[in-house]
Amino acid sequence: MAIIRRSNVAFTQWHDFRLAINEMITSGTYKALVDIHGAMERDPDGFNRTKHRMHGSMYGPIGFRRFLAWHRAFLIAFERELRNINPSLSIPYWDWDNDAGQLIGIANIIGLSSGRSLGRLPDEPDDGSGKPEWFSSANQTRSLEEFEGDYYVFSNFLEREPHNRGHGWIGGDMGNPMISPNDPIFWMHHAQIDRIWSEWQKRNPGEKPYLEGLERKLDPWGDTFDIDTIDDISNLGNDSYEYEEPIPF
Repeated sequence: MAIIRRSNVAFTQWHDFRLAINEMITSGTYKALVDIHGAMERDPDGFNRTKHRMHGSMYGPIGFRRFLAWHRAFLIAFERELRNINPSLSIPYWDWDNDAGQLIGIANIIGLSSGRSLGRLPDEPDDGSGKPEWFSSANQTRSLEEFEGDYYVFSNFLEREPHNRGHGWIGGDMGNPMISPNDPIFWMHHAQIDRIWSEWQKRNPGEKPYLEGLERKLDPWGDTFDIDTIDDISNLGNDSYEYEEPIPF
């Protein structure tokens, strides 16, 4: 039976979720996952890059092509640890448009993060303080889900716009890609990104990133996941999952 991921607006297991996060922090499991995301390598010519090449903003075209699939594997790795502690848990997705910046259920769960510096709420005027504006809208989310076109165009826009801007809106550790998973909202933000991708996949069957050789391996899970094996979220064995629909706009 597939794992069900629910909107943070509808999620009801926040107490259990917080307990599981705390247990992962105590055991060191949480920090180990953060370190995977923040791993860096230095090329012979001096270029410092993300070891796992999973962000286009930091690694160019290969990063844009790996972005969605790599983070899908990362979410599964996190969800496995949650469910090792409490098998009834799953990752809630941050339902940007119905949550509208309220951080329902999430506001007081900060994990290893040093804190947040939230931006402006939807329709909140600019007071000159420099806080980033709200980053999403129902129309944009719907247009991404319904976009019919190339994978690269889709992934590029999804990473640059709601993904990057959402990290910036939360601020604090979320604003630093090396340590952003310190904040548990990272997993919920990326679950929403993954949900949008899963909706796009339904309308664009067969559209996949153009990657060859080692770039298809989703390190450090190369023996388990590559671009092809993780493409179908309903065919991942015990890791299979599906998304409960968000509350209607």
